[in-house]
Amino acid sequence: MKRSDKILSALITMAMTLAFVSVAVFISLHYNSWFVDQDIPRQLTASSSDAHGSTVTLNMDQSGLTSGISDKALDELNIYDFPQGDSPYFIYVEKGAHTLSVFEKDNYGLYTKRVYTWSTATGKTSVLTPVGIFVVGAKEEWHVWPAKTFSPYATKYYEKDNHYGGLFIHGPIYRNKNFYTLFENTARQIGTNCSSGCLRTETEAAYFVYEMCPEGTMVKIVEGSPLGFTPDRIVYPYNQTITPSLDKFTNPSKIVEGFRFAEETHTMELGEQYAPEVITVPEDVEYLNLNWTTNNPAIIKISGDSIWAVGTGSALLTATTSDDMLSATMLIKVTVHNVDTSQEPPDVGGKMTEDNSNITEEYEPISESLIYLTINKEDFAINQSIKPLLNNLGPHFYQKKPAQSCAYDGLDKFFVYEYINRGSCSISTVPMLADGGDAICEIEFKNYTDAKLESSKGIKLGDSFEAVKKAYGPYYTEVSVEDEKNPNNSFIRITYWAGKPNDPGVPSLYFTLDPTTKVVKGMGIYSARNMG
Repeated sequence: MKRSDKILSALITMAMTLAFVSVAVFISLHYNSWFVDQDIPRQLTASSSDAHGSTVTLNMDQSGLTSGISDKALDELNIYDFPQGDSPYFIYVEKGAHTLSVFEKDNYGLYTKRVYTWSTATGKTSVLTPVGIFVVGAKEEWHVWPAKTFSPYATKYYEKDNHYGGLFIHGPIYRNKNFYTLFENTARQIGTNCSSGCLRTETEAAYFVYEMCPEGTMVKIVEGSPLGFTPDRIVYPYNQTITPSLDKFTNPSKIVEGFRFAEETHTMELGEQYAPEVITVPEDVEYLNLNWTTNNPAIIKISGDSIWAVGTGSALLTATTSDDMLSATMLIKVTVHNVDTSQEPPDVGGKMTEDNSNITEEYEPISESLIYLTINKEDFAINQSIKPLLNNLGPHFYQKKPAQSCAYDGLDKFFVYEYINRGSCSISTVPMLADGGDAICEIEFKNYTDAKLESSKGIKLGDSFEAVKKAYGPYYTEVSVEDEKNPNNSFIRITYWAGKPNDPGVPSLYFTLDPTTKVVKGMGIYSARNMG
């Protein structure tokens, strides 16, 4: 071979080698954008009205992804600038907002996915609850305080370097290791500066940290409210008397294929409350954690998993799963129910169940001012608006049934609370308020066992018949009701009237007695018509 041919062959070989290397380098440099980034679905959720901030939801396994991402890119994805650790969760506390939020890792292993936000109490003074980065330590199912009171699900947290401590994340305070012995004020104070430094939060929140956040989980406590997180629900004492469950924190897309509202359109009256029914696929799902939004907050106000009608007109209600994967929408129409209250309602009759044949002309009625019940330290009487009572008992846990009114054209409503192992409470209303709202005409507690109930003269559950007579006197009607199929439903009812017994519309106060022990197991107030 000629020398010139050898040189030419060498040059061709060298050029081919350089071209191959260039192609290999080019493919290597662009591999992530060609074969990885295109397969990662990105969904940016805009900042919501409750200031929960923007989040990036990445629906892909994180394994092997971060190795191809620069530290700078990871810093940009860490939208809350939280320190990173090995725990699946991160706890973030804003003292200004009195909130405790829990975050889990996204598909890049960063704490950007907010799980839930609860209210929390902090120290009476700022210094009692220090700020900084802490870690979760030892846990106690029930922590015993020096006053021999108890808090459930107490989790100690301390500074990693010097073990600064003695502080806990814990539930409210109870008399005993029993959720029905709550010191209610310790729950009502959640969301204020009232503790000795601990984070006193809801029982559900304390339970989540106790069960789901292992030792070493990081806790960041900051002054003020820089990220502006707000609680996902209102603190009610009744929430603290129920054994908590973590079912609602299950990723919705893993337990349901879809869901829809039971109604496409629902009409409400101004001032009314409504808890929409959701149908899931499959239908046997017991709980689905949903976020609610509306396009017109001037018409409907969202309160937990129910809504209030606050203005007239139409609005869309949208429910979205916590992972933003599924949603449903329904139309809400709000109208005003006009009732003519200028005329006397017809005589509709009282509860003609008692035998008044033995009532003498000397029967002495009790004062109408005694026809009320004290429930959770609030007084409720006939003819008041239903709304404060629903808020007191819990606005999300009743069933509502309409019935043709016996006093006016229109519908009365019945609100029923069924308490597991605690009896029931039912409220009847008549649409008689000037603004078209519903007025109470009866409150009845049956087979009730909760001690947060008493009559106008302080009669409580478990008191004797003799105590009732001593408080209200000897003039009453009495009826016995026997249930052969279920003797536990048998009772004696003692009724005190604010007028002639059984006359139409005469308000009354009554007590349900156990037929064997003659102790009070329920009570109620009633009037078949407006007292105004």
